[in-house]
Amino acid sequence: MEKNKIFLSHRHSDTQSDCHRIRETLEEEFGEDAVFLDIENLEPGIRFADAIDKALTESKVVLVAIGPDWFGDADENGVARLFQKNDWVRREVGAALARSDTRVIPLLLKGATRPTADKLPDDLVDLADLQTFEISITRWKYDLGVLVEALAKLIPRKKKPINPTPPRPTPVSKPQKSWWAKNYLWVLGVFVVLMIVVISSEDFQNGYQEGLNGSNTIYDDPIDNSGAQVDNELSQAEITQLREDSPAGNEISENFQLENEQVTPPAAQAGFDYSGKWWLWEDGIRSGFILINQNGSYFTFEYYYLNEKVGQGTGEYDGTYLYSTLFVINDQSLYSFSFGSNTGGESWVGQTQAIGVISAAELRKD
Repeated sequence: MEKNKIFLSHRHSDTQSDCHRIRETLEEEFGEDAVFLDIENLEPGIRFADAIDKALTESKVVLVAIGPDWFGDADENGVARLFQKNDWVRREVGAALARSDTRVIPLLLKGATRPTADKLPDDLVDLADLQTFEISITRWKYDLGVLVEALAKLIPRKKKPINPTPPRPTPVSKPQKSWWAKNYLWVLGVFVVLMIVVISSEDFQNGYQEGLNGSNTIYDDPIDNSGAQVDNELSQAEITQLREDSPAGNEISENFQLENEQVTPPAAQAGFDYSGKWWLWEDGIRSGFILINQNGSYFTFEYYYLNEKVGQGTGEYDGTYLYSTLFVINDQSLYSFSFGSNTGGESWVGQTQAIGVISAAELRKD
């Protein structure tokens, strides 16, 4: 029997409406037959216990939805529903934890916190050691998108129809101008000045005038090929003045580059090494980690949640801020981050943005 379904365990009085929204998203991504939501998936005449056992057998992942009322109301003896032997939520979660081939993921909804081992029944204490995933109301679409990407590593997505809309072209970075493209006007200006000086020289004027008068006198070439200096050449002071008037007009021998040649900034521009693994904390909650691959002031990165890669992108460090220039999650580039450091790159404080929602965030070294 193929094990490729998602079991969504929840208490009706606690997170029923949220789980219906989660189920709709999961069915869009993985298919209607891939998600089991207890009563709604029961066939007529099937015993509930048998249906739960069959669903768990076919499920690769069990999502345990935990809200503020997940423990349930207490009975007349003050015992919460979760501690009662016949509680279906307890039986579902206990059976899932007992299966070595099933991944159990606690989902924290409505601001709920992770249950500790001392607050759980004996057969559910392992739940306290599992990595949780929070879905916040303020970041619902973003958080659910990250969860879908993590589940897609385990459960095959359903095939979607080909989108007839042509893909949006990738923006091409504008090539850097060469030294000549930036400074050719200054070079032409210097050339014109030289020509004016030569034309205005006394020897040139005399020769030109005699030529007009019909003189057959032949004047030597004003350019001395023997290597001697020409008297009317610009002085060093005049050349220096021209350079000061042209901030971009440095010596050609030092700055000239082939047109459209790309220049890669040296690594020294970054100031320090910020590559490696960084844990991302948002609003005080750890939400995965980022692997940064530094290349001078620029970097590429991968974003991981639940030890699964769910996003990637590029960024830049401008000497003050470390920020993303492209951040893609779930085929959407509506995410970004920006951080600054007062600790020499040991830690970073800033913010993340997910589909218009801004959160206070930190990067902490692994």
